[in-house]
Amino acid sequence: MTLKRKIQAGLLAIALLAVAAAGSLFWFNWWLRFGTTRIYPLCFDGDGYTEFTEPLTPQANAVFIKIMSSHTKGYVWIKDGQVIAMNWYWLFGEGALAQRTYSLLRELALSHGLDPEMNGFCSDLALMGTPARSSDYSGIAYPSNFTRDTLEPLSFGARAERAGYYTPVGRFYQWLGQLTGDQEK
Repeated sequence: MTLKRKIQAGLLAIALLAVAAAGSLFWFNWWLRFGTTRIYPLCFDGDGYTEFTEPLTPQANAVFIKIMSSHTKGYVWIKDGQVIAMNWYWLFGEGALAQRTYSLLRELALSHGLDPEMNGFCSDLALMGTPARSSDYSGIAYPSNFTRDTLEPLSFGARAERAGYYTPVGRFYQWLGQLTGDQEK
């Protein structure tokens, strides 16, 4: 293979990688702004935050739904007894999600006659909010701080759009969402 062919092949590979990277970034931002996911209580399990996927008692689920729907109009809603949220809120809302779980634990503790100053551990939620009333629970790891911190700059300000602060990329996606009908629910 001649030097000219090697250079052409290298440039073609670079062009294909650039197109793939741009497409991935476009898709990630679309998924973040217009996709939805089910929200679970977010609690601490000793190693980091965990989404508590263990089935809750009807009372605990009702409290969780009440707490999640109270201050999150427009980006969190209830569908078939499940809490659904926009992907950006799920991915970048660790503080709000953990605070909502602390409120859930507080209300459950008060209803069980326990100390309402719980630590926010998943085992506390399992003991008070599941039918088994056992400290065993199932959950999935919530994305790490490193993951969220790495992805947030690639979102071009998706977190701030809730407050009305749009970057040019955010305005483009807002326009594109209106054009396709995929606006925030």
